[in-house]
Amino acid sequence: MLLNFALRRSVARVKSFQYSQVSRLLAMESPIARSQSSNLEEQAEQQQTDTAQGQLVQLPASRNRKVNLNTVLSQVGVESRPAKPAPPQLRRERQLQAAKKKSTPYIPGIVNLQVLGAGANGSPSAIYLFTDQARYLFNCGEGTQRLAHEHKTKLARLEHIFVTRNTWPMVGGFPGLALTVQDAGVKEMALHGPPHLDSVLHSMKRFVVLKTLKVNTRDCTEQSDFEDTVMSVKYVPLYKQQTAAPDSIDAHNQMVVAYICRLKPRPGALNLVKCVERGVTPGPLLGQLKNGIDVTLPDGTVVYSKDVSEPSETALSFVFLDVPSEEYLAALQAEAGVFQKLQQDTENEVALVVHFTPAHMLENNCYRAFMENFTQRTQHMYLNSPRNTFSGYIAAHRIQYQLNQLNARTFPLLAEALESCNSMNISTKLKKTKLSESANEENSAGECANADDALTETQATINSLTNFHLRPRKGLDRSTEAQLNPNEYINETQALADFPACLSKLKTELQTVPAPNCTSQYPKITFLGTGSCIPNKTRNVSAIMIQPTENSYMLLDCGEGTLGQIVRFYGKQRAEEVVRNLKAIYISHLHADHHIGLIGLLNERQILLQQVNVPLAEQKVLLFAPVQIQPWLNFYNERIDSIADAYTLIGNAEMLEKPLDLRETRADLSIDAVATCLVRHCPHSYGVSLTLPATAGRNEPVKITYSGDSMPCRDLVELGRKSTVLIHEATMEDDLMDEAKHKMHSTISQAIAQGREMQAQHIILTHFSQRYAKLPRMQQLVGGGEAKDDEMRNVAIAFDNMQVTLGDLEHFHLMYPALHALFAEHAEELEQKALKRELKLERKRKLLNTD
Repeated sequence: MLLNFALRRSVARVKSFQYSQVSRLLAMESPIARSQSSNLEEQAEQQQTDTAQGQLVQLPASRNRKVNLNTVLSQVGVESRPAKPAPPQLRRERQLQAAKKKSTPYIPGIVNLQVLGAGANGSPSAIYLFTDQARYLFNCGEGTQRLAHEHKTKLARLEHIFVTRNTWPMVGGFPGLALTVQDAGVKEMALHGPPHLDSVLHSMKRFVVLKTLKVNTRDCTEQSDFEDTVMSVKYVPLYKQQTAAPDSIDAHNQMVVAYICRLKPRPGALNLVKCVERGVTPGPLLGQLKNGIDVTLPDGTVVYSKDVSEPSETALSFVFLDVPSEEYLAALQAEAGVFQKLQQDTENEVALVVHFTPAHMLENNCYRAFMENFTQRTQHMYLNSPRNTFSGYIAAHRIQYQLNQLNARTFPLLAEALESCNSMNISTKLKKTKLSESANEENSAGECANADDALTETQATINSLTNFHLRPRKGLDRSTEAQLNPNEYINETQALADFPACLSKLKTELQTVPAPNCTSQYPKITFLGTGSCIPNKTRNVSAIMIQPTENSYMLLDCGEGTLGQIVRFYGKQRAEEVVRNLKAIYISHLHADHHIGLIGLLNERQILLQQVNVPLAEQKVLLFAPVQIQPWLNFYNERIDSIADAYTLIGNAEMLEKPLDLRETRADLSIDAVATCLVRHCPHSYGVSLTLPATAGRNEPVKITYSGDSMPCRDLVELGRKSTVLIHEATMEDDLMDEAKHKMHSTISQAIAQGREMQAQHIILTHFSQRYAKLPRMQQLVGGGEAKDDEMRNVAIAFDNMQVTLGDLEHFHLMYPALHALFAEHAEELEQKALKRELKLERKRKLLNTD
């Protein structure tokens, strides 16, 4: 009798506890809690079984003792069942369960809009929307993946990219990002936007090889609006002003897309009393009702979620708007009804409007009048505002401030740093655009003139990592935005053990060394990108600026983000002069990290020349490149944007037999001859040599040779014989020779040997693997960075934003001890990795010997 009483009371306690757990879990906001509620019934049954199989049952207090239930059952002749051990869960099973859980629809509890790039100083305009269920990216300009990498914005769950235009400023970062996302394991991605996105992807197949990532393009003019469990997205096409609807979209007949996003409102709290009244039992049905899903009971009764829940939250909407020029204003006004209907919806509230619109359009009265239609509660975020003065690349500034202590001439502070630090103290409050009375009068009269400063007075600075929290609705959050802190970067170096002493020694040596043999300030060599494959925080992909004279520039390779590197290095005003005076661009081969930045640079150069009324036909840039690049350029010119007048293509193969003489045809370039050779890398890979004339302070001609990407190559040695400067790739450290050979790159020792063999006066190493973010692992440097047997006396290591003349190269080797001390921690990490590799190889050798 006591046993039966104990069993009944135990089961009652389990049921009572179970129902209280249902109430508690349903009140929780996390998806994990909701998923737990769907299994509560099975857990209750398991608890009852466990109680009947081995748990201790508390007898009445008068007995004051505990007995094992299995023992009691065996005494009364009831056979107990031993508890089965849970089978081990295989890794594949865990992955499948995780995928199944991810696919379970629910309304997310966290929705945050984060600024990746604010369009300042060559940075992209890009917004990353993430929830606890999915990730979305709005626009993907050059540099997007680098910003995501630097700020640890994970792209592994990115599945949808929405672009407002199919022009390069909005899609230029997609090739590099797609390769990165593919490496992260993403299998499928959707690309939403204007027509021809599929053609853009197809044209990139030569240099963007997607083996495991499937990209589905959605033409917003043909596809229905997008919807998933997080939000619905309405496509609003805006066509250029014209008399009739277009039959096709090309470079002369473009359109853009605005996006109206509406979050799925979260259902109100579940009313358990109403659930009980309708016969809903604890278990998965409660979880479905909580998520807004109607359920059917075993007796066929349908229980509607709205009948057993409190009122749901107000739906929030946010808008992405991009109006490139005045030619799109008519289309925007024609769609005014769509936005007015959005405002009049009593069950919806427009929380935010994100403006991808160019800066010059932000002051247009017609555009501002349209914005005035939004309510006072709607906030506006202007990504391309002139007040946004910081690109967000903190790591590049940190390392530049630190290197600047070694030699301010070789490592000048970036112009962006000086411009940004003066504009950080702007009001952080986002305000809605207000129009002056005079502006209203002008708009009522139908005039669309530009205002002077009415809009800019209400614009707030937006930086990378500025957040806008939509759910929970906290609004603007600037606590994590990217900012510069020069004092912090300098103090980091002073805390290093050996660096202050090495720096002091370097300063003394630089004051006592004899004057360099070459005193000419030209040519200047500026390294804009010194990394390989993909950009990281401190090394962008390949780009080297050669400046033969004051008003002449030539670019060797043009990886993604090269234009942004130019703007950040020189400053906005000076960068415009540099781009206008860019006379030639050389592309060594067609890997993405060597030419993806080309179209953006050509576009910008066209715009800048048009601003000063220079005929494009008279100022075409010489483009030295493999002729296989022509189909890609033709496609972009015909379908996206006109660039045919921006360049004159000269195939690299045309200069194999005989150097191209430029002394008479392009005297403004200040380069006498250009010669090329085939190198050992991918098909159609070339090395190049430039011959510069002698000038005042430089009695002899200067020969600059650039390897591009290449294994050690005999033809390159002959091409660069007796070069003044050899710029050679050094992707791998010496211990990774097999890997370098497999990827058809050179090691550090091989690059130096190439220079020795061709008798180059100076050797500059570049194109380092991204594992060498700060300093490559060089066996030539031992004992705190001292050059071994003067082997490094004429060898320099390239860093991003490093600028050298021939005179600077003569004394570069003096900085090695200080460089080694500055990056001692990084060097130690590289040594530890090398040691682990050696131990691993040693174990393999022992196993082979044992067999």
